Amino acid sequence: MQDAIAVQSLKSDIALLRQNIWPPVNLANVEGLPIYYGSKVEVEEYYRQWTGLIERAQDLFQPFMQDEVVDAIHLPSHLNLPLFYFHVDRIRINKTRAKESKTFRGIASLIDKCGQYEAEQIQAMQAWLESDDTAALVAHREFIDLRTYVFQHGQSEYTRTRFYVNGIVLSTEPHFELVDARDKPRKQRNDSYSDPLADNNTWKIFGKYR
Repeated sequence: MQDAIAVQSLKSDIALLRQNIWPPVNLANVEGLPIYYGSKVEVEEYYRQWTGLIERAQDLFQPFMQDEVVDAIHLPSHLNLPLFYFHVDRIRINKTRAKESKTFRGIASLIDKCGQYEAEQIQAMQAWLESDDTAALVAHREFIDLRTYVFQHGQSEYTRTRFYVNGIVLSTEPHFELVDARDKPRKQRNDSYSDPLADNNTWKIFGKYR
């Protein structure tokens, strides 16, 4: 109970600070995206305003963190804290073709979540469900997903992050490079599903066995 009250209090304080100092006005911005970046000095000055809230969040969610050199501040997204990355050499912004997926065991719940279908398509889905005890329906909806790949100095691995909920702030190295590849969506990986039983131009429905 005490933790729940502390989390709610923290969220309220974060919301208040966001109202006052987000987005950061003194940092460079990637047009149209909540990505902000600046020199070590500029970002440290901005980061100091968040330090108290970040430390409270770490006490609640990462109580065993060691006092070590910080490369990233990444806490649960529901807190709505900006993500901070330090010592950043390069970021790459990609658009990727992706799909949302839901599984259903009945027609009523599928229509409730995915919308209406033609009568013959509903019959085809019903026939599939009745064909086997392990039969299920899987719904796919395609969308364009935005990802950012953050490369930090001295690290061999990059960090892939979704940034558009909380926003990210990057403390950059002098040779920082921004690669914006939004105009070239990457190809979707091969889909193991083909020949949909139904399609309402938003959700495609496929048959599968559990």
